[in-house]
Amino acid sequence: MRRIGTYIAGAIGLVLWAYLVMAAGATLREDPVDYNIEDLDVPDPSELELPEVGAAVTDPVAPSAETTSPRQVRAIEPDVFGSPAFANADDLERVAPRAPLSEPTERAKAKVVLLHRPSSLAAGIVSFGAGQRVRLADIVETPADRTCIAEDGRSWPCGIMARTQQRLFLRNRSLTCETSGTAWQGEIRTHCWVGVQNVSSWLAKYGWAEAEPGSALASLTEEARAARRGLFGDPAR
Repeated sequence: MRRIGTYIAGAIGLVLWAYLVMAAGATLREDPVDYNIEDLDVPDPSELELPEVGAAVTDPVAPSAETTSPRQVRAIEPDVFGSPAFANADDLERVAPRAPLSEPTERAKAKVVLLHRPSSLAAGIVSFGAGQRVRLADIVETPADRTCIAEDGRSWPCGIMARTQQRLFLRNRSLTCETSGTAWQGEIRTHCWVGVQNVSSWLAKYGWAEAEPGSALASLTEEARAARRGLFGDPAR
């Protein structure tokens, strides 16, 4: 009996709780506001300062001078090209082109020839037969009778050694030299190569000939001097 009474009291409590929730929802709900159109204050259009509809500006805008003046463009080639601003290009005058300010200079390309059977007279001097000699450019030749001082103070025949080293480098191979031909007589001063190696650069790099003052090979001579190579070192063994 006590358990049934508990169930009945719980059911009554649930019903009461639902009723209270519904009552609270009905109380908190806001009814929509009912507006009356007659209560609205609508202004009279006649009281407003409105522009007249359809009014247009009758005074035309005067064109500026910039828009009325034609473009002064000179046609470069009347028969081929012309400015669309010109309806008639008959009054144009062809002007001769301006003369160049200076005459163009073209450097003549150096001619190179192949010279066979070189003979080393000294480091920096090569001969091709009895009447043809080449003094290599950018270096000062080393005379065959030059002597040098070794680190221990003894003198040694560095000129003969420099000539020998040049002979070993050339090994009787043909030289490619900058010259106009192969039939000159006497001595010329020019650049020569063995393959792609410049002979003057090789002599300066290894110290067997000194670079000419102001030459581009001066740095190679200083490098050889610092490393004590060739003329600046001890006798080669």
